[in-house]
Amino acid sequence: MDLPAILDAGHVDDAAGLLHRYYTQKLTSGHVRTGARFDTWAGGGDSPGSANRITADDLVALALLGEEIKGPAVVGLLETKAPEIGELLELIPVNLELADVTGVEYVHVLGKDSPAWLLWEVFRGYRGGQWKMGPMKTSKLLARKRPKLIPIWDSMVARSIGAGTSLTQWEEWHALLTDNDRELARRLDAVQDRAALPVRVSRLRAMDVVLWMDAKQRGFRAAPGDDD
Repeated sequence: MDLPAILDAGHVDDAAGLLHRYYTQKLTSGHVRTGARFDTWAGGGDSPGSANRITADDLVALALLGEEIKGPAVVGLLETKAPEIGELLELIPVNLELADVTGVEYVHVLGKDSPAWLLWEVFRGYRGGQWKMGPMKTSKLLARKRPKLIPIWDSMVARSIGAGTSLTQWEEWHALLTDNDRELARRLDAVQDRAALPVRVSRLRAMDVVLWMDAKQRGFRAAPGDDD
């Protein structure tokens, strides 16, 4: 994974401009893009009362990012698998930042046997579900519930930064965010400070938006069927 120039120390103002534009610029429709409401829709997915369960509002929030959740997954997420999902969410800290996870803690927080990884498999439909959710939808739902800890996987961004696969991105981002005394994490804070957003978002969400806007600006496009 290679960070693009937009996240270099010399491009903080440029990154802030992209972030500000995403959350405030009106499109040809006369409205700000719907994705700008993903973080705060219905109070956010990590708000008290909903942090440890999947709600219909979480699925609406995914729709704001252009992700349609099909019927079998809706039933599984909101009903059939709800007890298991709730138990796993309760084991994942709500306020833990990915940049604050130590190397020793990583395996317990995001490793292959962690509650977060098991939840990834539940959302994908691998653990007794009769549905198929791709990595983009799955990561966005996880990011909705734990925005400070779980990064979004976007195929267009992944191509633009030379990322591996959705199965290794947690480890890759953790390494980058904790490297050099959390230099990237501090830079993302500076980017958001300068962007002066209507509502502050998580570092990971700010990073995702900047990378997505930069990828679009550099001509990358999502391939049809990326998350089928």
